[in-house]
Formats: sequence, structure tokens, C-alpha cells
Amino acid sequence: MASTDTERKPSGLKAIRIRRAGPGKPKKEKKPKPVVSQMTFFEHLSELRNRLVWSAVAVVITTAISWFFSGDILNAFTERAKVDFPGVKFISTELVQNFSVYFELSLQAGLLLASPILVYHILAFLAPALEPETQPGEAGYEEEVKMLGSIRRSLVFFIPLVALFFLGGVAFAYYLVLPPAIHFFLTVGQGQFEALPSIKPYVALLAKVMFWSGLVFELPMIMFLLAKIRLVTWQRMVKFWKWALVLSLVAAAFITPSPEIFSQAIISIPVYGLFWLGVLFARFAN
Repeated sequence: MASTDTERKPSGLKAIRIRRAGPGKPKKEKKPKPVVSQMTFFEHLSELRNRLVWSAVAVVITTAISWFFSGDILNAFTERAKVDFPGVKFISTELVQNFSVYFELSLQAGLLLASPILVYHILAFLAPALEPETQPGEAGYEEEVKMLGSIRRSLVFFIPLVALFFLGGVAFAYYLVLPPAIHFFLTVGQGQFEALPSIKPYVALLAKVMFWSGLVFELPMIMFLLAKIRLVTWQRMVKFWKWALVLSLVAAAFITPSPEIFSQAIISIPVYGLFWLGVLFARFAN
């Protein structure tokens, strides 16, 4: 009887505990975290070469198209001087100057037309830099993904605005900066000299002024980008308003070909306004 008492089966609760304590199913191995693929150095070079080739093809095509409209572009340049001086005549002093003027105008117009394609390839080449460096589940991963996603969404509006501001700068130079400058240069020595401007330096001067004016008008977009990637805050930008005032005067003197102080001061006002517009853009960047 004693042996039967000692060999009693455990009660229900103990049996459950014993069964649970026994060997269970093998644990599932955790899957390794996905690793972000990284391109090798030579793969980067290959991609860079392909994008440069496609960019060059785009420039060649747009330049060829612009060649058929180079005469109209040249007329737009010369008409800027004929507004105040209807009798002004332009001369060509070299054998190949006529061809070089048309070719340079076509190339500049081609670069302008192909600029959206060029910007696209630049951003596409830099796209891997917008991939998160941290892995899912690591500290800061969600915040990094959120920030990079915000930057990508901003680029959708960033590229058209860059083109719009550049064209605004070109129009600003063509209609406001160049007329007083051309008037100043053609009236200096009037009565002692007959104004016969050479066409190539004239076109080069106008193109340079419009190009730099377009770059100056990109200031708000540059400030927006700096705030978007969190290199500088809009509050810190406001502290540099005095430097911005000085630099606006310098920029106005740089893009204005005439040495008239009054014209430079007038032009510096909208340039200084671009700084505050950039502060506003930076305020809403994040």
C-alpha cells in the first residue's frame, strides 16, 4: 500500500505544470534585419557617366531646336537698345562673328530649355543619399524616414519654383536693369562719337547680366533648402539682416553694368526683399 501511495499520479494542476515544463517546440529564429543596398564606387561612376551622357544628349537636342529661333532671340536682344535709340546699328567686326553669335545664343537657350532635365538627373544621382542610414527598429529610424520623406515631397515643388525664380530674375534684368544701363552707355560721349556697338560684346553683356540676375533670384530657394535640411534656422537668418542689406547692395552693383549709384540703389531694394522672402520660405520649411 505504501508503494501505491508513493506512485500516485500528480493532480490536474501539477500535471499541467509538468507538461508545460517539458521540452517545447523549438523557438523560431529571428530574421536578420534588411540591409540597405549600397552601390560600389565603380557603380557610382557608371551611373554618373550614364546621366552625363543623357544630359549631354538633352542639351544637344534643345540647342539644335533653339538654332531655328536664334534670329528671334537676337532680335529680342537688339530691340532692348532700339527702344530708346531707334537708329542704333550693330556691326560685326570678325569673319565668323555672325555664326558665333547665333551659336552662343542657341547654346544658351538650349541650356535653359534643358535645365529641368539636368536638374532631374542631378537629383536622381543624389537620390541614394535620401535613403535612411538606420535600420528598422533602431533608435531614430522613424524620425529619419519622416524627415527624408518630407524632403522628397518638397522637391516636387522645389524644382518648378527654381525655374520660376530664375525666369523672374531674367525678366527683372531684361525689363528693369538693362534699359538704364544701355541708355547710359549709348549716351556717354554722344555728339563726339557715333555709336556702332559690336554685336558679340553686346549680346555677351546682356546674357551675362540676365544670367547673374537669375542666380540672385534663387536666394529664397537656397534659404528654403538650407532650412529644410536643418543646416540653419529661420531665426538665425533674421539675425543676419544687416549683412543681407550690405550684400544686396553688392549684388546690385555686380549685376548692374552701369556705374550709376541711383540705379544700383533702386535695384538693391527688390534684391533685399528676396532675403526676407527667403526667411518666410525658411519659416515654413519644416
